[in-house]
Amino acid sequence: MSKLISYAFCVVVAALVIYAFSPRSEQDLDTAHLDLGRIQINDLIRVDDALVAVGERGTILKSRDGGESWNATSREVDIPATLTNVSRVSDGVLLAAGHDSLILRSTDNGDNWESVMHDTELGEPLLGTWSPDGRQVYAYGSFGKFFESGDAGLTWQATDLPIQGEHLNDMAGDGALRIVVGEMGLVLRSTDAGQTWEPLEAFYNGSLFGVTSLGNDAWIAYGMRGNVFFSQDEGLNWAQIEIPHKMPLYGHALANDGSGVVIVGTGGSFVSIDDQGNVLDTGFLKGLGTLTSAVTLPDGELFVAGQRGVLQESQDLLAVTGK
Repeated sequence: MSKLISYAFCVVVAALVIYAFSPRSEQDLDTAHLDLGRIQINDLIRVDDALVAVGERGTILKSRDGGESWNATSREVDIPATLTNVSRVSDGVLLAAGHDSLILRSTDNGDNWESVMHDTELGEPLLGTWSPDGRQVYAYGSFGKFFESGDAGLTWQATDLPIQGEHLNDMAGDGALRIVVGEMGLVLRSTDAGQTWEPLEAFYNGSLFGVTSLGNDAWIAYGMRGNVFFSQDEGLNWAQIEIPHKMPLYGHALANDGSGVVIVGTGGSFVSIDDQGNVLDTGFLKGLGTLTSAVTLPDGELFVAGQRGVLQESQDLLAVTGK
């Protein structure tokens, strides 16, 4: 009898596990709004007055009221692969990238999506996409994966870079200058709009998770153990910015006026830096867990997402340039 009870218990547990990790339908995500604080969100962008967030099990959510409420978006095929990044290519066109080299494309600001690339054999993730002009698009990710598109993300071609298979974590650009950062301190720099790439001599031996241009030749890169670096010469030379914690940093939001950036990470950590490389503010946003991404709302306030989904206690957690 005891064995039967044990077997029955195991069956119930297995069924619960299968349900917990199974893909959810759009209706499930729409109605189970209380679970929005438990969905791992990996990236978040602002599209005009709306917010679009992506995360585990192929989740794509959209808010039209500054993050107060969220709805699941529509896909032609439900692919439950974890999504790692969402980016805006041009007016109306968004791309979401993720595991299994998946790229989803939307032409209506994230309301509906179609799959334009998917490779289930290798199962290796793409970690981001970026476009300088709305037509040319790059996709990058694990083990040096690098793809280019010349038609706004409809079709893709693999491109070789002068690297040894390091993971590529982020990409940004300013005019003809493009910079890619990755693991083991990898920094690739192109000054001819991506036609050729040059690896810089490593100034840090850990992973860099993010990079962005601050304008006027200034750049910020950041990553493991609270390491933040600032360049004033278009990413050619970098100096470390000292901050008082060693928490990994995963995402950032630029000020609406371009005057600075807030970088967020583990344990709700944040650091606000101006466009001259000066630290304005640093600390922790309590109760929000690890933060993976942030955006600046139209009023200049910060909205964050990450380990605890897209729910947060207040819309005025932090001014993007610090207070």
